[in-house]
Amino acid sequence: MATHDYVLDNASGAVFRADLNSALAAIVSNNSSSSEPSTKYAYQWWADTNDGVLKIRNSSNDGWVTLLQLDGTLTLEDGTNSAPALGFRDDLNTGIFSSAADTLDITCGGTTRGSFSSSGLSVTGNVTATTFVGDVDAVDGDFDGTLEADAITVAGVALATVIAGTTVTTATNANHVSVADNESTNENNLIPFIEDASATGNVGLESDGDFTYNPSTGTVTATLFAGTLSTAAQTNITSLGTLTGLTLSGDMTFTGDSANILFDKSQDSLEFADSAIATFGDSRDLLIYHDSNNSYVQDNGNGDLFIQSNSDVRIKSADDDAIKCIANDAVEIYHDGTKVLETFSGGISLLKGAKATITALSLSGSTLTVNAALSPHFSFTLTTNITINFSNSSTTIGQSGSIFLTQDSNGSRTASFSSAFKFVGGTAPTLSTAANAVDRIDYVVLADSKVHAVISLDVK
Repeated sequence: MATHDYVLDNASGAVFRADLNSALAAIVSNNSSSSEPSTKYAYQWWADTNDGVLKIRNSSNDGWVTLLQLDGTLTLEDGTNSAPALGFRDDLNTGIFSSAADTLDITCGGTTRGSFSSSGLSVTGNVTATTFVGDVDAVDGDFDGTLEADAITVAGVALATVIAGTTVTTATNANHVSVADNESTNENNLIPFIEDASATGNVGLESDGDFTYNPSTGTVTATLFAGTLSTAAQTNITSLGTLTGLTLSGDMTFTGDSANILFDKSQDSLEFADSAIATFGDSRDLLIYHDSNNSYVQDNGNGDLFIQSNSDVRIKSADDDAIKCIANDAVEIYHDGTKVLETFSGGISLLKGAKATITALSLSGSTLTVNAALSPHFSFTLTTNITINFSNSSTTIGQSGSIFLTQDSNGSRTASFSSAFKFVGGTAPTLSTAANAVDRIDYVVLADSKVHAVISLDVK
């Protein structure tokens, strides 16, 4: 658990190494802490152990963006038919949700059209197909074309008596009969109704408009199909209803208002067009997409974002490594393909140079406040007599740096020091008085309100 301001101050020996180790500990743990880092940078990681989530600092450096949970869990909310758990950016009431345990539902326009469950597939709406194989149960239906079945009766009355204009053909045996329409062509497109092996008597057909067959187009339309449904290739299926199982062969396109998703059979891939978004979470918590210029993994919800591997993890820019996390070993940081920093069992190895900002200070009345959280180094030109205070020592313990004090063209300016400053022998120094003289105070924050300091006078 560590955070750091990521500023490595000039120091020697164990002090510098301790500061470096603190920075690395913050890096390897993604700044893991129950509270946010005191010094924040745009795009900085924070493993928030209080909420159990991984966050990243926004580009404006004024807020955090939550990515994933720290335990690696990525789940969807149940959702509803009007607000599905997995939907489309421009069509939020169309997608996938779960209405109950062990149930997967598909909603279109806020209406549930298909449900997969342990009992099978339930479809709401029309189903159109060229061929049905197996048993088809329909409550109501319109049949247009050729029908073939075992002996058919309607309410105990022979079908030929009930339906005018039908032709009852000769059956292959006494227990089967084919009913054909009066169309002069395509008469081989018969719909068979064959008696179940366990049934007795005739098999009846009732059609009141909910089930229809068009022999010219090979289209079967029904309110409800029950059982296993197998069809030939279809160019346009407008609604699937509630499904409990679905197998598709060939390419499939999900058409959005402004971007499409394609399953490409030849590539064995699900392809998202530019600006088509893979959305996770009930509130669009995680988005993965590519626009015409850039790729995005955008976490807007609660929890951390985990990137986890059984081997090494690499973050690359073009062909070069940027960050390389070696499994059970070092973390390496690269600049333009060249390694500049790495960890090892004993700490950190800095392979290139390091620098820190010198922050110019300003007076408040006659008080000069050194805010250690802003920078390790500070500068100020004296234009009057001042008192120097030191702030944020409790949050910058171990930090070291320098304070550069310059006399103005008049000189003879004096400075007194707050009790936080601890000088050799317990006596505060007297500044150089010559015009434009430069004094340097070097300090190390030992503890809260304890800043060890030494001064170099008239440095030139």
